Amino acid sequence: ASRLHRLDPLRLERIRPLRIPMTYLGFRRRIETGRLPRMDRLLGRATYFFPNYVRWPLAHSPSVTAVHDLSFDKLADSVDGPNAVFLRREVANSVARSDLITALTDTMADEIAEHYSVGRDRVKVVGCAADLTHFYRRSEDEVERVKADHGVYGDYVISVGNIEPRKNQVRLLDAFCALPRDITDRTMLVLVGAGAWNEAEVHRRVDAALEDGYLVKLLLGCVADSDLPALYSGARASAYVSLYEGFGMPPLESMACRTPVLASDRSVVPEVVGDAAVLADPLDQASLVEGLERILTMDIGARTDLENRGLANVARYRWADAGQALLEAVDQVSGARS
Repeated sequence: ASRLHRLDPLRLERIRPLRIPMTYLGFRRRIETGRLPRMDRLLGRATYFFPNYVRWPLAHSPSVTAVHDLSFDKLADSVDGPNAVFLRREVANSVARSDLITALTDTMADEIAEHYSVGRDRVKVVGCAADLTHFYRRSEDEVERVKADHGVYGDYVISVGNIEPRKNQVRLLDAFCALPRDITDRTMLVLVGAGAWNEAEVHRRVDAALEDGYLVKLLLGCVADSDLPALYSGARASAYVSLYEGFGMPPLESMACRTPVLASDRSVVPEVVGDAAVLADPLDQASLVEGLERILTMDIGARTDLENRGLANVARYRWADAGQALLEAVDQVSGARS
């Protein structure tokens, strides 16, 4: 009940919340021990959509389950051990028992189908998008105010993502510190994100960079959603060099704010950014250094071209299309079971 208010801004007039007759602790315990009740016996026969990897048991109802990525299987240090064991078991079961799986990109849909040996027609791409009513180029006054609020000044590179190994901040820090000193003397690296797990090495590298005189700022869990567009807008560049993703929102958000993007050439990221970003190998420091230097020193013509391509790329993704694709998935499995 305490989370229902989060639905209010969405104005979902045709959504009626139902309470599950179970305490949260009881719910968690049953998940972990595989003893969840069949949901349609609690809430009624319907078509069920499970938005977060794991499908509840059902007695007689069709279902669609969203699998956003396979980081728990693909990257050993992407999640903690017990959670990885749980997800490997439960996501495999969910894929096997669901009528349809949704993914956010074609790349991930192909990967899910191959990984679980299911037909590609059982994995539907529904897509994702940046909220263009929120992410757009902000005024110089707003940018300067938000920068001052967070202790950011001058030229800077922004990198947005949870502070964890998968987001690759350590290699980004090392590459930044390997740039020519005439660049780093006038450019700050700003890391924005919530603390996730296994983040100690990022903190250590930030401290070491500061001791060596580099301009580095770690904004750990302190940037409000309302401030993020201004921080994107004021940045000289945005860096998103994650090792593995199911989609990756920061590149689109950056492009919507007309900020050039340095992006990873791995996983789904090239599909998401199209031809509108500078790509680099996230495991190769020389590639990261070259990408950073290129995006920070490009002339006004090249920068404007990249900004325009970014806006065109953002326009490929619309929430209305994602919503329609999800409704089609639900209709598909409803019709197949009727």
